[in-house]
Amino acid sequence: MVRRGYVAEGFARAPSADEVVARPKGDEVIVFRDLFTAGLRFPLDPCFVEILWSCGMFLHHLTPNSIARLSMYMWLVRTCNFTPSAEHFSFMHQVHYQPKVVTVMTAEGNEAEAETQYGCYNFTYKSHVSSPVTAYKNKWPVDWTSHRFYHKVTLDSETRSHPLVTDRIRNLGDTPRLVADETEDRLGFVEMLQQMSKVFSTRDIIEEYVSYPLLAFEVRMVDKGVAAEGRVGRRHSHPQLCEVV
Repeated sequence: MVRRGYVAEGFARAPSADEVVARPKGDEVIVFRDLFTAGLRFPLDPCFVEILWSCGMFLHHLTPNSIARLSMYMWLVRTCNFTPSAEHFSFMHQVHYQPKVVTVMTAEGNEAEAETQYGCYNFTYKSHVSSPVTAYKNKWPVDWTSHRFYHKVTLDSETRSHPLVTDRIRNLGDTPRLVADETEDRLGFVEMLQQMSKVFSTRDIIEEYVSYPLLAFEVRMVDKGVAAEGRVGRRHSHPQLCEVV
């Protein structure tokens, strides 16, 4: 993964051979290999951290496709000159819980089925949002959650903490509910998606990003007889979830 440029040398650590329960250090987060295949990069964009923190989530809760969803949101919102935030994201998205069952050994040495407490949250658009036709990888290897490791993050200089650092994988609570107030800016983004979804799929969006240095969506929004049109954005050096510096 270092050779491919997914992680920087010295920032990732594999679990020990005899490790059964995840034990990250105080400056590490728990991640899975296929999250990087889907677009995860470090250092994390502050808005990405804010979104997960507002949901009460950690990186190990996410599926690879949730990374694809977040990546598309971050790129679209900046390309079209909107301002990304946890509230903005929550107005359009909801959490989709995808439970997974694994076989575990009980204290008595018997096999039993249990739901995993990781790799089970994805994001989908809410019912009032028109979305591009889904065209990303739907099936990942059955054992993708078996390929976990630890990645270092930068701690706050004063508190010596990070919102996405936890000392272990805890049991899940209720599925997070994303709630945000309606604003003109958020309605404008929904209108942009409605217009774009008529001609673009998620595959189109990725191909446009890869192929062209500039992507423009012309959006015409009519509200009470007032038309506002034209949001044009310049391509960022990396559309995924890393911080642009």
